Amino acid sequence: MEFPIAHGTDAPPQSAQAPSICFIVDPDFGFLQGFSRSLRRVGVDTVELITSARLAEHVDAQHPDIVFVDLDPVHSTECARALMALRECRFAGRVQLFGRCKLPLLEEYRRLGGDLGLSMLPAVQKPVDFAVIEKIVAEQQLNCADVAPPELSLRNALDRNYLTFWYQPKIDLKKRQVVGTEAFARIEHPRQGILSPTRFLAGAAEEELLELAHRALINALSLSARFDELGIALQMAINLDVEAIMELPIADLVAKHRPANEAWPGILFEVPETQVISRITALRERLQQLAKYGVSLSVDNCGRGNSSFAMFRYLPFSEIKIDPSFVQGCASNTGNLNICRSIIQLAHNFSRQAAAVGIETADDARELAGVNCDLAQGYVFGKPMTDRQLMAMVEAGRAQSATFCTSRVWDVSTRAAPAVPASLP
Repeated sequence: MEFPIAHGTDAPPQSAQAPSICFIVDPDFGFLQGFSRSLRRVGVDTVELITSARLAEHVDAQHPDIVFVDLDPVHSTECARALMALRECRFAGRVQLFGRCKLPLLEEYRRLGGDLGLSMLPAVQKPVDFAVIEKIVAEQQLNCADVAPPELSLRNALDRNYLTFWYQPKIDLKKRQVVGTEAFARIEHPRQGILSPTRFLAGAAEEELLELAHRALINALSLSARFDELGIALQMAINLDVEAIMELPIADLVAKHRPANEAWPGILFEVPETQVISRITALRERLQQLAKYGVSLSVDNCGRGNSSFAMFRYLPFSEIKIDPSFVQGCASNTGNLNICRSIIQLAHNFSRQAAAVGIETADDARELAGVNCDLAQGYVFGKPMTDRQLMAMVEAGRAQSATFCTSRVWDVSTRAAPAVPASLP
């Protein structure tokens, strides 16, 4: 699931309570996003794919319950390729075909899927009504996350000013220093306490998500200005979807809230790779306009989608973030490490930085440093924390050492690591 804006889930998944996951394979980016939102609205997790090029690989890694596949009558071979890919990986879940075409053609490809040994659900014509989605979810007995009750909803949090933002430190692996941070949304409820996004985002409307993006950007810029007053230059990052980047008055907000310091490191917009691929032209034009305001792009979840070299050639990006599924366990999994090494080299080939996300062990951190990864983020360095905790962490650490970083990650070094303040996580 790819929550837009600065509210990705930062805690390790709780598999016992995890919602069902569905893949959606459709080159129509607008429909893909809308259909994905509809599934998320009823509490089902989603992965969006614009092609089936790496479908089998993703299925093996994430084991979806249902794969929704588009059938385009003009390019029907793409649907056939998807069905073949599912057969090759011995997909044991269910396959749902939909398309803007006549039912006989859908039924023909449904029979093809059956002949390939796939479990095919009744085909559906586009446009797809929300009631049809609810029916599929109910009939297939998918495990749905609880939709937030009104008092815990994003709308209520926005109206009552319960929304707050926590920040997770980002480490320069060469300098062993905190150089940036990523924002995560939280609700600070008077009775329920601190709530993570999984508790309040289900069912959120588009205008509410856009307002969340607006507040996340202002909060990150304001925190950047506070750090600048202390003589500390940290690059702030927030997760945004493409629509938010297109619709928000970003230039005005940055000009109003950014530090006056000309040496300000700017702000980083993290956009999922799957969205970047589908909106290369629009993103390129928008980011070129925003570059003079200190805005840059990080391609998030790299490796999860279907990377196009054209994307890296034409987009003014500054960073590639390696998907956690490849980062975690890379010290013991040669395949994961090789993928990390390839993505790192890709970033360096374009004179950009590579960031590893979701690092949970010291072994993985050291392995990534050994293959020249530039930046790192994960629980081994620090969990998301309040802005006050982050400021205390950075100030205390840098007061003790100019190369401050969490020492337990580097405790195998022959050289003594800097001490860590007792108050740090």
